Amino acid sequence: MNQDCWPVSESPFTHVHWPDHQPVGLVLDGVAIPGLGEQIYQWAGGHPFIAECLYVATRWEAVSDLSPWLVWLSGPEDPVLQGFLEQGAVQEQGYLLVSATDRATCTLWMRSHLQVEMAPGCDELVRIAHPALARTVIGGNLPRFPTRAVDRLIVPDRISEQWHLVEPPAVQPDGTGDQPGKMMASPDLKGAFEAFNRRKSALQIWNNLDESVRNQLGGPDLRDVYPALGKILEEALGSGCNNLREVMQFLFATLPRQADSNAVTEAAPHWIKDEQ
Repeated sequence: MNQDCWPVSESPFTHVHWPDHQPVGLVLDGVAIPGLGEQIYQWAGGHPFIAECLYVATRWEAVSDLSPWLVWLSGPEDPVLQGFLEQGAVQEQGYLLVSATDRATCTLWMRSHLQVEMAPGCDELVRIAHPALARTVIGGNLPRFPTRAVDRLIVPDRISEQWHLVEPPAVQPDGTGDQPGKMMASPDLKGAFEAFNRRKSALQIWNNLDESVRNQLGGPDLRDVYPALGKILEEALGSGCNNLREVMQFLFATLPRQADSNAVTEAAPHWIKDEQ
């Protein structure tokens, strides 16, 4: 896949032309934004908007409070987009997609990719609205999607603090296309989920470190520290650590003596479990 990038502090449409004849959607993460439907309404500020709660009319409707939403944008000045750019982009609370089909077809395709079949008759939800996961699960497979319901992605990256334009290569590889209406477990997909969970865990550790420890790791910027943070996490997990407190203890055991427990903000009591 081809990728261009720009600072996440700017609107991506400062650098990317708004498509003349293709719908542009904003995918928002209901896990990251509590009361997402109300937040969209507030961002709209009284202007009309088209938004769809993707869990509605699916088997997952009972947990719609955590549902991703797909907002169809009217242009680069859309008030919902502006609200997201001001508050949610840098926190990876969603991403943008461009479709080569109509809105209804794209929405149907997104709903068909809300879950993955881990085994016959056993489906698990996928956090498809998180940009880091969408970048690999959707963006990494754009050449395999024959309908082009998702033609391009524009995703924010908290670590690099950049937008990434993800589009298929100019020369398409041979392939059979994706499974219609279903995402199925595969070694590549499992690897993508594992990488996402490791990344999420590393960011959770970062959130619980104060400035002095961040500086010892190479900070104060996350993008400079992240390689070392990822390495320490891998070593901690390999040493048998299985919760945040144990990983923190491992981290401080590897740092100079001046790093002590006072350099950690209040940590979450439990390690976040793996999630797709």
